[in-house]
Amino acid sequence: MKLQPIKNSCIFIGGKPIGVNCLKQLLKRDIKPSLVIGNLDDDGKDKSWYESLIKVARHAHLPIIKKQKVRESKVVEQIKNIHPEIIFCIGGMQIIPPEVLKIPKLGTLNIHPALLPKYRGRFSTAHAIFNGEKIHGVTMHWMNEGIDSGPIIMQKKFNITNDDTARMVYDKFTTTGSKLFDQFLNLWLNDKKIVATHQDESRATYYPKGLPGNGNINWSWSGKQIRNWIRAMTFEPFPPASFMLGNKKMIIVEENYFKKSR
Repeated sequence: MKLQPIKNSCIFIGGKPIGVNCLKQLLKRDIKPSLVIGNLDDDGKDKSWYESLIKVARHAHLPIIKKQKVRESKVVEQIKNIHPEIIFCIGGMQIIPPEVLKIPKLGTLNIHPALLPKYRGRFSTAHAIFNGEKIHGVTMHWMNEGIDSGPIIMQKKFNITNDDTARMVYDKFTTTGSKLFDQFLNLWLNDKKIVATHQDESRATYYPKGLPGNGNINWSWSGKQIRNWIRAMTFEPFPPASFMLGNKKMIIVEENYFKKSR
């Protein structure tokens, strides 16, 4: 006889600020994931700009898998044995294999830093700034075997100002995405209907892993494009905006950097 998942049972995969926020929201509601799987670079120690998901899970005495790929057979088997109602993959950096996506009764939920179907793929916030977008946002969706192509549950827009850097836009995504997750929990935990809509493939855009301009400034760009590129590269995971002046590498930083360092 096939086992039925326990009501409100879940597995949490991911990391980064958005993942940490959402895991804490679950714990605040007394929902304890049956398993937490961190990103491959999460060794249980905080990074310079975000908290470790593994550390948070360890403090909450949750079962943990770290530095292992989700697609490994022993990990897949462990997930199957738990048979969760839902898998949360939020802030995750690994591709979830089809055999795992099929396990949860409800599905595997992701929060993407863009208004899907636009800006599928990696570094969505940086590409949006470089392209001069004024409106960006967050999408909560069910994952399928495609890349950010699953049915949309919720979306919310926010503005990108002329002075926003990629870090600022990512912080807006984290705040907005965390609020959407809270709304989702209100539906899930109260047995409300969760409605999802298929994406319009004719409107889809995709960016593979890689930075705007391949991470290099192009002096043939317009002044606006160069300024947008500098803003898009102002985010700690990326190398700082730079250019060569003769044999010297020059790095571009904002004026406030020097004010803060005095």
